[in-house]
Amino acid sequence: MDKKMTAKMRVNVVMGGPSAEYEVSLDSGQQVLSNLDRSKYDLRAVVVTKDKKFYYSDITDVIPDTAVLANPQKTMNGPFAPYDSKAVWENCDVAFLALHGEFGEDGIIQGYLETLSIPYYGSGVYASAVAMNKITSKFLYGLNGIDTPPYSIYGVNHPNVTVENIIEKHGFPCFLKCPQSGSSRLMGRAVDEKSLRSLLEELQLSAADILVETNITGVELSCGVIEDTDGKIKALPPIEIRPVNSDFFDYTAKYTKGESLEIVPAPHPQELLKRVENIAERAHIILECYGVSRTDMIYSNDKLYVLETNTLPGMTVTSLLPQAFKAIGGTYSQLLDTLISSALKRGLTQPDKKHTMAL
Repeated sequence: MDKKMTAKMRVNVVMGGPSAEYEVSLDSGQQVLSNLDRSKYDLRAVVVTKDKKFYYSDITDVIPDTAVLANPQKTMNGPFAPYDSKAVWENCDVAFLALHGEFGEDGIIQGYLETLSIPYYGSGVYASAVAMNKITSKFLYGLNGIDTPPYSIYGVNHPNVTVENIIEKHGFPCFLKCPQSGSSRLMGRAVDEKSLRSLLEELQLSAADILVETNITGVELSCGVIEDTDGKIKALPPIEIRPVNSDFFDYTAKYTKGESLEIVPAPHPQELLKRVENIAERAHIILECYGVSRTDMIYSNDKLYVLETNTLPGMTVTSLLPQAFKAIGGTYSQLLDTLISSALKRGLTQPDKKHTMAL
């Protein structure tokens, strides 16, 4: 008989990693560990350090806090190199990826797990890589009729784009982003030529090309998409985001309790909310996401501008996906069950299925 029908599943909750979102990832991982149903799952915490070494610890009693997880060398088994990590993945039924950014959200860990034949939650290699790259995903949105803020690409591969070009096209303020970073890390808001030059110089230490976007003033909205047990995708209620003390939804506004109002369902006419949901579902399909995604957008002058699609949305206490799932009557633990079920259902030998829209 199938082990998954007769015994608890071993879930490896993977967090940390080399990206600028290391601390956010640890927070997500700690929350996942705290909310997985212990009657259904045996838990193993897996921390990836910034130098890409693996540490693990089986959870038999108290869930470690983020301070403990941040120092795996003191309390966990390891280090294990990625090419010599058999002990980390032994008896693992599914990997729950609480990683963000480089190595975790860009297709690298997904390809690694596929070589080990370990099911994992979230999108596959292609969708992860494409959605993580803000420049590539912009091209795909545009080809499919989805509006995005006007943009330029500044860097070694685009020598004709100068500071003067940027000022003329985008004005101030404008946003600068490394194409493969999230959680409002490795990005900034330029308010004059001095801050523009400073940000370009700073960000080019982390990326060859920098995405520059026109500032769109409007209502910031976010909409999650989740796959149900029948394989259909359905948008969750859109959330309106209102930073309290910040000019935009920056790192502090995202991850500090009380720094943003996150209203779900968003207080807007049903017709607009349906448009938001439709665009989130379309973005999910265009990028070939799987299991779950969350698309962020700005509503301005009756147009919706997509900012980005996240293939591994944050799972902290302030994160948007758990809030949206709660708004339809679900609990955090039920959300985790749904995501794990979708990972197991996909399997590793099946190509990503063609998605169908839920009615």
